[in-house]
Amino acid sequence: MKPRIGLISNPKSERNRKGLERLRARIDAQPEIIHRELAPDRPLDDILRELAGAGIDILVCNSGDGMVQAAMTSLLEKSIFERPPLLAIWPRGMANMTAADCGLRSRGWSSLERLIAAANADRLDEIRLRRHVLRVDYRDDRPVQCGMFMGALGIYDAIRICKGSVHKHGFKGEWSHAITLAGLLAGSLFRGLEALGIDGHDVRLRVDQGELLDERLLLLLCTTLDHLVLRSRPFWQTEGGPLRFTRIAHPPLGLVRNAWKVLYGGEPRRLPETHYRSLGAGRVELWLDEPFTIDGEFFEPLRTRPVRVTAFETLDLLRV
Repeated sequence: MKPRIGLISNPKSERNRKGLERLRARIDAQPEIIHRELAPDRPLDDILRELAGAGIDILVCNSGDGMVQAAMTSLLEKSIFERPPLLAIWPRGMANMTAADCGLRSRGWSSLERLIAAANADRLDEIRLRRHVLRVDYRDDRPVQCGMFMGALGIYDAIRICKGSVHKHGFKGEWSHAITLAGLLAGSLFRGLEALGIDGHDVRLRVDQGELLDERLLLLLCTTLDHLVLRSRPFWQTEGGPLRFTRIAHPPLGLVRNAWKVLYGGEPRRLPETHYRSLGAGRVELWLDEPFTIDGEFFEPLRTRPVRVTAFETLDLLRV
């Protein structure tokens, strides 16, 4: 019996605003696919419940990182499915960082055709990836969130700058990431990060069952992805657990000089250890004083309790 595919499209995602109309006829011509679109009267969880009732085996997210993050949260936290379906991420948003690492390889129709062919030929095990997923418990009056990347401090500021300045000039996707990174590095060299609106933050943190640490940091990130924007790997010495946790002190020693090593260096990185720290962990607790991001979506913590990040649960994704 051929696997049943449920496809959820977000019409507001960057590539769907103009391209979804052309895809609808092709999608609707596929008998294996149940296609639904997000709408004000049709929220994500309602669609997921319908697809669960239809007995789908594969869930395709035709969207950007934001809807993928919401879908992961629903799959792992709300028990909509008895067992989560295989997840395929069709990169039709603006950033598509998660899809670039563990999703379908292109935003075109051909990537969905390859997925359908693999499903019909019983070759899904050949394209299956099992990935740990972040679980972020950040306040008592808000639901837990799941995703693949959590960033705070300077990363939150950089995303804000990118959305507020770079996107307005028409640069999207990887181009916007490259321009933002280049601008921040150049600005830090000639003007200082503070002139760009990026300052240090006093953060209390704890890794696993370790001691409480008070540090002044430029940025921090937690992820289970193998690569981030621009195919970077800003994590090292990560054998201690599934959660990759990196933090950079403020002021950062030799930020421009060490940027390539931080982003693309091998092992060992040979970075100043008191300024550039990275490790693998099972649990990280963070006391934050400003919003943080999970896969491009912003969340507001409480100063009175820690943000608790773990990565023990997994999802199976399809990459073809």
